[in-house]
Amino acid sequence: MKKLTLILSMMLALIGFNANAAMYIVGNNPFGDWHTYAGVEMTDNGNGVYTYVTDQIGSTVWFVFADSLTTGTSDDWNTFNSNYRYGPLTSGEAIQPGVEYTTQKSTNGSVSYSFAGALGQSYQFTFDTNTMKFKVEGYVPEPVFNSFTVVGNNEDIFGTIWNPANDNNDMTLDETDGLYKLVKNGIAIPAAYTLEYKVVANHDPNYAYNWGKTPNGENQDYYFEESGTYNLTFKFDLENQTVSLVAEKVQDGPVVDDYYIVAGTENLFGSNWSNTDTLNLMTEIDGGMFVWTKEGFEATAGTEVEFKVVANGNWNTCWPPSDEEGDHNWYYQFEEDGVYAVTITFNEETKEINLTAVRTGDLPEPPQPTVDPVYIIGDVNNIGWDATQGVEMTYNEGIYTAEITTQNQGDLGIAYFGFTKKLAETNDSIGWASMSEYRFGPVSEGAFVMTEELLNQSIELDLEGSYESVAIPEGTWTVTVDLANGLLKINGEWPDTPGPEPYDGDVYILGEVNDNGGWFPNIGVQMTRDAENNVYTATITTAGENDGYSYFSFTKKIAENTWENGGWDEIAGDRFGAETNDFEVTEALLGQELDLINVANAFKIGAGKWNLTLNVDDMTLVITKAAGYERGDVNMDGTVDVNDVTRLIDVNLGKVVEYDAAAADCNIDGGDGSIDINDITALIARVLSGAWAN
Repeated sequence: MKKLTLILSMMLALIGFNANAAMYIVGNNPFGDWHTYAGVEMTDNGNGVYTYVTDQIGSTVWFVFADSLTTGTSDDWNTFNSNYRYGPLTSGEAIQPGVEYTTQKSTNGSVSYSFAGALGQSYQFTFDTNTMKFKVEGYVPEPVFNSFTVVGNNEDIFGTIWNPANDNNDMTLDETDGLYKLVKNGIAIPAAYTLEYKVVANHDPNYAYNWGKTPNGENQDYYFEESGTYNLTFKFDLENQTVSLVAEKVQDGPVVDDYYIVAGTENLFGSNWSNTDTLNLMTEIDGGMFVWTKEGFEATAGTEVEFKVVANGNWNTCWPPSDEEGDHNWYYQFEEDGVYAVTITFNEETKEINLTAVRTGDLPEPPQPTVDPVYIIGDVNNIGWDATQGVEMTYNEGIYTAEITTQNQGDLGIAYFGFTKKLAETNDSIGWASMSEYRFGPVSEGAFVMTEELLNQSIELDLEGSYESVAIPEGTWTVTVDLANGLLKINGEWPDTPGPEPYDGDVYILGEVNDNGGWFPNIGVQMTRDAENNVYTATITTAGENDGYSYFSFTKKIAENTWENGGWDEIAGDRFGAETNDFEVTEALLGQELDLINVANAFKIGAGKWNLTLNVDDMTLVITKAAGYERGDVNMDGTVDVNDVTRLIDVNLGKVVEYDAAAADCNIDGGDGSIDINDITALIARVLSGAWAN
């Protein structure tokens, strides 16, 4: 009796649940696919404000808000609309980003909001329970900074040139003033030198936060008037996003000789008119004579190059010099295709410049475009499903073709094949896993069933790691794949074959039934065969372990090996199931003939006990509720007691437990078709009084 009292207290707590303790969005995907028990819960930000962020809105979605959801795994729109739903005054009210909208308690199940979003764009839904208003806004998460790195144009200072990956230049946070700093001491700097630098976040040159740029888009620069040895301190203020450099001269330097850099067009010099690119620094070869060379420069007839020789990185001292009419550059044009050795000389005294280009060879042949191989794998050319073998297709101008012969597997009268861009080295689970990103096949839920009407018709391909295969009769076929457009064609003569002989072997149920423990190729529930009528029967129990549903399909053979050792491949040709994958068996479909096909599509069904009658010859299945249940025996132990009340409360709370769905439907003689708080009330009354009230 104490246990029953505790359960009654739990039930009262459930009934008295604070409706404002949570907020939900209910609608089509991504908001739970219009289920009153499966909306998405919003984040409680305190003070009555709730938020939800999603990037899965790729078209127009419809939704409402709710301060609670219904229990169980069946929709209860009457309870939801009468108690929990918040929506607009008129249906389809179109929501604009950034605009606040007022909601109202809505008992009309036909009115909802609509919002057109873009896939990949994040949106934040904000609901304020104080004002009963909400809005939708584009959402940009706050950036997370892991590092700040100084990059620049001087290899002597930074070790590399403009290299954000060099963590030797990472800045350190100074707790005393809150600034990030990088210190470089004892740096020799020539006179009239301009240092360029900036700060990069997270070692990423393309990161949105590249501080150190002035409004005109140039980098930060620091001009050294005097030569000498300097201690440099780079500073970065994250709060104000400002960058600065403090240069302290600690020693006067000797008179530094002039240095010269060739700055010009990027095609020859690698950088575009850079007066600080030390890769183009000229070398002194004789008193006052400087030279710059480049081997292996590839040029075509008519290629033009322009350049200047710049002294000490200062555009004010460059040759040819500028005048009032504009820049005058040194100009050269190549007259013949070829590979050249280019030499530029500069006379410091006379300022004479000369360029010589010596042709050293022909231009290399342009590389041939690489072509991905494509292999057909499966029940073709007597190969079978072997990860190391396949029929390589012939490539010609973007089209792959192959002639194949398919062999039927087992007694299903059908063969399967798919495609891959790479074969494996071993025929085991490791080998198949290594192929996963290279496999592709038709766009289909389950195997694509080829028909005579589809011969020589374009079939869409899923090129992103699809495992789906083509199901086709035995025969000889011409297979054509157009990778560029993602299309498949199959041509051949459709066979005129008699139907299969009546089947007299075994049938097993695979999946989440009885105590199988889940999906395993070597574990199944064997069905009982009625030889006279050639039908197979079984009674199964489903626990609804996946959001209130269980899944199962059929096979004519149980594997000897586990899935890790190729068990699924072992029975691939013997499996069969529903017309579409995850085919839901609703109340309306119970007792109806359901069609089966030779593809391993699963049936989806709620928790309960079920009678299955399967006709292999006609490929039909009939599912009914198992007879003989006792009303209220929720945990199926043969008695109706307080343990059944506990189990029924767990079911209403959405917990994954095993229960008899028919026995759990306690109110109105177990016939109202839903499991809710009314069933708990009826069952408690039955346990207390020993008799049903109705």
